[in-house]
Amino acid sequence: MTTESTIRGTEADMRSVVDRFGGGDLIASILGMFTALGVLVLLGALIAAGDASISYQMNAIDIDGNLTEVEVVGALVALAVLFVSFLVGGLAAGRSARYDGAINGAGAALLFVLLVAVFGALGKFAGSQYNAFAVAGLPDWFSQFGANEVTLKAVAAGAAGVVASLLGGYIGGVVGEQYHRKADAAVVQETVTNNGSRTGQLVHR
Repeated sequence: MTTESTIRGTEADMRSVVDRFGGGDLIASILGMFTALGVLVLLGALIAAGDASISYQMNAIDIDGNLTEVEVVGALVALAVLFVSFLVGGLAAGRSARYDGAINGAGAALLFVLLVAVFGALGKFAGSQYNAFAVAGLPDWFSQFGANEVTLKAVAAGAAGVVASLLGGYIGGVVGEQYHRKADAAVVQETVTNNGSRTGQLVHR
């Protein structure tokens, strides 16, 4: 009876901790975004170092703002790179936030999409040299809407890039949170075991 009440009390305590420290964590999402950005740059550099043996097309628009033909294979490779990058970034966000990893992993991707939009706007209104993402060969999904002729493939490729980023961040956040779930479960089990042992000692005495 005592053990059962102890377990219930411990579970209630853990719920209060989650309620207190859970939810969106801006710092964790920012850290996840920068982690994903680093992985994205690294993977892009590795593909480029492969002497163009792998088709890779991150954007449907070139550095000069000209719309280019979307190559299916190159676009799919880019989507895979985005997914993996934000899977890692979401994992980092989930581990950093401890709770609600899915929210914070997806938040890392949302912040990235917002950053892409900001740089796209800078390139549009202040000059293409201010679009740091386009210059670095990083995602530049929103600049294509300023082109004279926007193709359905270009729009679809940009939308798919956003979805791949969000999906990768979400899944990564869920995976990253699992470590803390296991740690919390171990803490609860240890607390219950220790409290049960102390109760047994008191009864014995």
